[in-house]
Amino acid sequence: MNINPKHNKINERGAQACHGFTLIETLVAIMMVSIAFLGIYSATAKYAQQTKQIKDIYVASLLGQEGIEIVRNIRDGNWTLGTGNWDDGLTSCSGCSGQTNGCMAQYDDTSLSAYDSTKYLYIDDGNSFYKYIASPSSSDVKTNYRRQICIDSGSDVLHVTVNVFWTGGRQTTIKEDLYNWKW
Repeated sequence: MNINPKHNKINERGAQACHGFTLIETLVAIMMVSIAFLGIYSATAKYAQQTKQIKDIYVASLLGQEGIEIVRNIRDGNWTLGTGNWDDGLTSCSGCSGQTNGCMAQYDDTSLSAYDSTKYLYIDDGNSFYKYIASPSSSDVKTNYRRQICIDSGSDVLHVTVNVFWTGGRQTTIKEDLYNWKW
């Protein structure tokens, strides 16, 4: 019989010693697992928030580029029709300051209209394009985006700036110069 107390499996009362977890060990383990799950949850929530922000910036950038393309199409339409100047209808959008002045247009417009900071773009239910809808139906989806087109003209150049605003005071700006290359 081994009399070394380190290897003795019988306690003082003569009962066999139990090997298992104590209540404190169990609580510590539960706390550690809880902290790990909170970390994972926090990271997932932050990821979801950043994904939404990236999506908003991406959509705003595309809407800004579409604004540039609208102005380009109007300029090209002036050349195609052969009436008037290449910049007809494009010089009235200057003097933008903040979210006032400027012009607005949607993808199928052939002219620009005065900017109204209270009008938001909608996603048209019929074709899923972004457009301004005077009387939206219940199936048209209102977005958080507003598009302002500003054009400052030179002798043979249009300096086009498109600002896209959305909720939270966010803004994306796209700039491009369009030239009278068809002299």
